[in-house]
Amino acid sequence: MVPGFLSEIFVSFQGEGTHAGRRQIFIRLAGCNLRCRYCDTPDSLERVPTYRLYERDGGSRDLANPVDPAQVLAQVARLLDGDAVDGTSITGGEPLLQAEFLATLLADERLPRPRLLETNGMLPEPLRAVLPLVDVVSMDVKLPSNSGERPLWDQHARFLALAGNKAYVKVLIDAGTKSDEVERAAKLVGRESPGAAIFLQPITDSRGRIDLDADAMTRFFHAARRHYPDVRLLPQAHKMLAIQ
Repeated sequence: MVPGFLSEIFVSFQGEGTHAGRRQIFIRLAGCNLRCRYCDTPDSLERVPTYRLYERDGGSRDLANPVDPAQVLAQVARLLDGDAVDGTSITGGEPLLQAEFLATLLADERLPRPRLLETNGMLPEPLRAVLPLVDVVSMDVKLPSNSGERPLWDQHARFLALAGNKAYVKVLIDAGTKSDEVERAAKLVGRESPGAAIFLQPITDSRGRIDLDADAMTRFFHAARRHYPDVRLLPQAHKMLAIQ
């Protein structure tokens, strides 16, 4: 059994995408293959010797990495005892860097459904191992103009074609975002996964501030809407609410 490296486990409300507002158990895996400028979970970028478990009483404690799936499931069961949740969010970091561990974890039906996988959308082959075990794929399209990363259009296209009707897409936007990249993202979704909602998500800083005015948000909306029918503007609600 391949062990896994976690960053944190906690229960909170989903703040993004189609499941926004639902209460979920969050399992954040450690390690990422990208270094986006706007990353809001920098502590999850590297694998470290411990992960943090947030208790129901508001406290937290650090536990040892790596962990086996049985250990994770035991902690999840304890956190969920008496709590009403609407599913599981698997996030990171980039969870698909640990696809073998993740597939073993998700094979256990005690993990609440629906299961949402949040991913940077550039590892299609690892996705194959876990796709039958998740219900929703929240995939980022990384725009070079704001991520600071190289263009990933080909990887995104292969990933989205595989994710199919389980996917929705997040496109992050800020004052430095190029409209032509938003248009290209919308065309990509229309070509590879018609029916997947596109969420334009303003980049939010650590204090909950958005560096975009209404005119800019409207401009990006129309840039995407020219090429795709289901485009929605949604901020990170958990940051607006000042919750985890």
